[in-house]
Amino acid sequence: MLVLVAACGSGSSTGSGTPAATTSSAAAVPTTAPPTTAVAAAPCGSVIAPAVTGSGPADPATAGAAVATDYQKFFDPATPAATKLGLLQNGTSLVAVLQSFASNKLASAATVTVTAVDFTSATAADVTYNLCESGSPVMPGSAGRSVLSGGVWQVADATLCGLVKLNNGGTAVPGCS
Repeated sequence: MLVLVAACGSGSSTGSGTPAATTSSAAAVPTTAPPTTAVAAAPCGSVIAPAVTGSGPADPATAGAAVATDYQKFFDPATPAATKLGLLQNGTSLVAVLQSFASNKLASAATVTVTAVDFTSATAADVTYNLCESGSPVMPGSAGRSVLSGGVWQVADATLCGLVKLNNGGTAVPGCS
């Protein structure tokens, strides 16, 4: 199993549909929805075209692909920390969390596959993704958020903080509220 230490690690899977910690509805935090056939069918580590719904961006299909690409880059262990800062909402405020992520041995085996992007506005989207370890989904159908900032679709800080909080038994870490 994957414990989520600063975004990824090994711990109990929430594939049972048990939601992860939540905050206000405005800042969605990762939860695990009951897996659907489409979500379960998406192979880990593959680049797929996510299902795109909602409206807001002028070109939802292109924006949906950008959300998926940026999510995958952020959770890719090979992506340099400096690049991850630019792919994370309020990244400069979460440097310590990202440093912890980089030092986690299990994070080197963790990836995501984005399966759906639902735009809630021109600058925000709900994201459904499979959190994977060594090519196997350990948290299929996970829910997160993405926000558009400076022309980049970033992983919402609430998404990363929710994963970290989940790993820490429900306790928030410094930098995350």
